[in-house]
Amino acid sequence: MIRINFLVFFLTISSFSFCQDSKKEQKAYELAIKAIDLMNEGNFKEAIKLLEKAQKLDPDRIDYPYEIAYALYSNEKYANAIGVLESLKDHPDVTELIFQLLGNAYDNTGKPDKAIEIYKQGLKSFPNSGRLYLEQGIVEYYREKYDNAIDYWEKGVEVDPTFSSNYYWLGKIFSYTEERIWSILYGEIFINLERNSDRTVEMSKILFDTYKESIYINSDTSGGVRFSKVMTVDPKKKFKIPFQIAFGLTMTMSLAINIIYEDQEISIGTINTIRQNFISNWYNQKRNKDYPNLLFDFQKLLKEKGFFDAYNYRFLMKGNEEEFAEWYNNNESIFNEFAEWYNEIPLKITSKNYFSRLKY
Repeated sequence: MIRINFLVFFLTISSFSFCQDSKKEQKAYELAIKAIDLMNEGNFKEAIKLLEKAQKLDPDRIDYPYEIAYALYSNEKYANAIGVLESLKDHPDVTELIFQLLGNAYDNTGKPDKAIEIYKQGLKSFPNSGRLYLEQGIVEYYREKYDNAIDYWEKGVEVDPTFSSNYYWLGKIFSYTEERIWSILYGEIFINLERNSDRTVEMSKILFDTYKESIYINSDTSGGVRFSKVMTVDPKKKFKIPFQIAFGLTMTMSLAINIIYEDQEISIGTINTIRQNFISNWYNQKRNKDYPNLLFDFQKLLKEKGFFDAYNYRFLMKGNEEEFAEWYNNNESIFNEFAEWYNEIPLKITSKNYFSRLKY
C-alpha cells in the first residue's frame, strides 16, 4: 500500500544557517529548497535532479539523499528508493525517518516481513520511536492481524505518548469491536493531540457514531450502554471491579433517558448532557482514585472552567454539522472564549500519566 510520510526530513534543517562558511553548502541548500517546492508540485523528476546537484556540492549531509529517496517513493519508484535508503542506514546522522521510509518502501513492494524487519532494526537505535511502532501496526492491520496491530500501536503509545498517530489507529480499530470504550478514549486523546487535520474530522464522526451505537433507550425510564462486553470481576484483583464495568455503570446512571426518549434520537446535545453527568458522577463516586485518567481530569477542568459544552460540541461536530452550526450561532461568544483558551492549554501527556487500556 502507498503511505506517504507527512513530515519531510529536509524540514529538520530549518536551523541550518543561511550564512554558511562554504558557498557550496549554501548553494546546495538553495537547490534543495527549490527541489522541495518542485516535489510539492508533483514534479519529482526535476526535484531529483536538483537534489543530486545539492548532494554533489555537500556530500556529507544525509538530508539530500533522503529527499531523493522521498521523491522516488512519492513517485512510486520503491525499488530505487530502497537502494538509496539502504545506503543511509549506517550514516552517522541516521534518524528514525530513514527506517520508516525504508520499511514503507519494502511494504509497498509486497514484502511486509522485510518491512517489519527494517522497523525493528530502527527500534534498536530508536527504541522510543512511536513512528516505527505505528508502521509495524499498519503492516499487521492490512494483513488482518488485528491483535498484533493493536499490540504495536499500544506499545507506540507507551514509548512515545505524545505522538498522535498511534491513538488515531487505536481509536479507529476499537470502533469496529465490542470494546468501543477504548475507541472513545483513544480517539478523544487523538483529537486533543492533532486538533486540526483531515484525520481529526474523520475521528469526530467516528466518535459521534460510536456513542450513538453504544447507547440504547427502551422507554422513558429504561436504557443502558454497550461500550464493553466485560461483565465479570477478576478474583485475582481482589474483587476490584474492572474499569469497563465502572465506566459502564457510571455512564448508565448518567443517561438523560427521558430526554433521549422524548427526542427519539441521540444528538450532540444529548451526548453532551450525558458526558456532563458522567464526569460529575465519576468524581463524586471517587472513581478517579481507582482509575486515574488524564482525559477525565481534563474534562473535569473544562467543566470547572465552563467550557465543557463548547468542547463537546467541537469534538463531536462532524456527527451532525447542522446541529453544531445551530448551537454555535446561539453560543458564539462562549465558543470563541473557549477556543482561545483551548489553543493555549494542551492536554498534558507525560511518560507517567499517559492513558493506555493496559494500565487497567
